[in-house]
Amino acid sequence: MSGPKGSYVQGMASNTRPRAVSGFAGVATLLPHRAEEIMETYSINAESRTIGGKGDVRKARAKGSTPGVIYRAGEAAVAVGFDGAALSAIFRKSNDPNTIVQINLGGQNFPCLIREIQRNPLSRRVEHVDFHHVKPGERVRVRVAVTTSGRAAGVRAGGQLRLLARAVNLMCDSYQVPASVNIDVTSLETGRFIKASQLELPEGASIMFAQDFNVVTVEGKVKEEVVADAAPAAGGTAAPAGKAAAGKAAPAGKAAPAKAAAAKAPAKK
Repeated sequence: MSGPKGSYVQGMASNTRPRAVSGFAGVATLLPHRAEEIMETYSINAESRTIGGKGDVRKARAKGSTPGVIYRAGEAAVAVGFDGAALSAIFRKSNDPNTIVQINLGGQNFPCLIREIQRNPLSRRVEHVDFHHVKPGERVRVRVAVTTSGRAAGVRAGGQLRLLARAVNLMCDSYQVPASVNIDVTSLETGRFIKASQLELPEGASIMFAQDFNVVTVEGKVKEEVVADAAPAAGGTAAPAGKAAAGKAAPAGKAAPAKAAAAKAPAKK
């Protein structure tokens, strides 16, 4: 299963309880961040369909209708057919997988977020969509892209910016899902990190994680202070090892001619 970049509404059933952090903690080295503008809404027309086997789904696709299901909390799911090309056009225009889509069905409007999209692996054409019906004020868990702005201090010094997490999980109002979470990295120095708990979020939004993690950093060599060599001891400088060795070898070289002279002298009678 795949869809537009990013992810969609996620179910809350889990054996682990993620940690929710609203806004960010007061940290001395905290950098300024901001959340992007809230998403727009778009509309598509749909018609009811009978949930059948694969044969019925193929017939619907042959007629140009893309099958989908609207899931509603506490109510029965609704099977629909719609123009898949129109839905693809919406995502190309919004460039946001968390766009609210108003589904017009028999005079009723169903505002929905996308739960899952199934595409043809070759043509990438939309083949099936699961919609999640949402209401104003309803809190949903969504996955939102992370972006950066500014030129980091570490990059200006020769480092390289590295985005460690391209998306984060948020819990927020279904009508207040940000298109992305932007991080201003202007003050980020080489070797420093910005963590998930430091991201600034829209009012009422919380970031979900079981354990805090790094989102962005600047990699590169950290400048080291140059320490001068220790001053030589009073009374002179130490001779290089090579010269010292040569100085010791000199007397041995001079002793050789003395032995040769002794050999030439006549023996005493």
